[in-house]
Amino acid sequence: MKVCWVSNAPSPYKVAFMNQLGTETELLALFEMKAESDREKQWYDYGFHTFQAAFLDEGDGSTRIRKAADECDLLICSDYSNRWNQRALRAFHHRRKPAVMHADGGLAIPRGLVDLAIQAAMKQYDWYLSSGISVNRQYFSYYHVPAEKILTYHFACMSQQELSACSGKRAEKQHSRRKIGIPDKPMILSVGQQIPRKGYDLLVRAMEGTDAEAIIIGGTPEPQVQDYLSMHRMNNVHFLPFMNKQELSDYYAAADLFVLPTRYDIWGLVINEAMAFGLPVLSTDRCMAAVEFAERYQAAEVIPSGNADLLQKRIRELLKDEEQRSKLGKQAEKVIQDWSYEQMVRDFMSAFRTIRKGG
Repeated sequence: MKVCWVSNAPSPYKVAFMNQLGTETELLALFEMKAESDREKQWYDYGFHTFQAAFLDEGDGSTRIRKAADECDLLICSDYSNRWNQRALRAFHHRRKPAVMHADGGLAIPRGLVDLAIQAAMKQYDWYLSSGISVNRQYFSYYHVPAEKILTYHFACMSQQELSACSGKRAEKQHSRRKIGIPDKPMILSVGQQIPRKGYDLLVRAMEGTDAEAIIIGGTPEPQVQDYLSMHRMNNVHFLPFMNKQELSDYYAAADLFVLPTRYDIWGLVINEAMAFGLPVLSTDRCMAAVEFAERYQAAEVIPSGNADLLQKRIRELLKDEEQRSKLGKQAEKVIQDWSYEQMVRDFMSAFRTIRKGG
C-alpha cells in the first residue's frame, strides 16, 4: 500500500514517526510548509530517510496532489479545513480512493454554527484516526462521526529504546541536579512555547510564596509575565531558551514535578516526555494527553484550567506529599512504555489493513 499524508510542517516527532512508518509501507509526505511562524526554526526536522517528502508551498502544489492521487492508494489528512487537504480529498475521492481524517488530539468546544461547518467538513472523510482512546473518540463523537469508522492509535514521541533510556536517566537525578545547578529545593519543570494559551502567567502566579524553584523551558516569557515577576520581586521562577531533546533530558531527570498549566492543548506531547522520566504530572482539563492518562490510567493529575489559586494549592500539596508523587511517577513510567513509535506504527498498519478490507 502506498500512503499519501498531507500535514502542516515537519515537526521532529512526526518526522521520526514517519521514518519508522516508512519502513513498513511506501509513504509520501506532502507538507504544507517548511516551518510555522511561531516556532523556532531549529525545532523542525528535515531528515526524511525512509519516505518521500515534498512541500506544497514550493512550486505547483496542485500538480503534486494530482500525481499523489494517481499513484497512492490511501490519503491521510491532518487538517479538515486546510485548502491543501481539501484539494487532496477531492482528488482522491475523484479516483474513488479512501481518505482518512487524522487527529493527534482534539477538544470539542461548543461554537454554535461553526460546529455545523466542522461537522460537514468531517463528514467528507471515509475513516478517522484518533489519538488515544477515550478523549479523542469523544471529540469525533461530538461531531457525529460513526463510532465504527474511528480507528485509534497510541500517540508517541519516543522509540522504545528512547523510553528505556529515559527510565535509566531518572536514576541519575542527583547528578543531573548538580549538572544544571539546581539548589537543594523542590524543582518544578514545564516545557512549552511562550504564548498565552500555555498558561505560564498562571504558573508564575501560583509560584508566588512557594518554597520551590520553577524552571520553564521554551524561550523568553511574555511581557506581562516578565512584568509580574518584576513587580512581585520573584526570583524562584526561571525561563530558559528552547532546548533539544538531549539537553532537556537533564531537566526532566532533575525535576520533582512536571506542570503544564495550559488553557488549550489538543494533545501535549511534553506530557508523554515527562512520564517517560517517571515524573508526576499536573496539568489541566484542557490538555488532552493529561486527561487521557488521568482518566484511563490514573497516571496524571488534572485540575480545571485558568485557576491560579487552585494550581498553587495543588502544587503545594503535591510537593509536600512525596508518597503521592512517587505513586504518580511510577504509574506514569509504567504506562508510557506502551506509547512508543513502534506501537504507533503497529496501530497505523492495523488501521490500513482495516481500511483496505473496507471495515
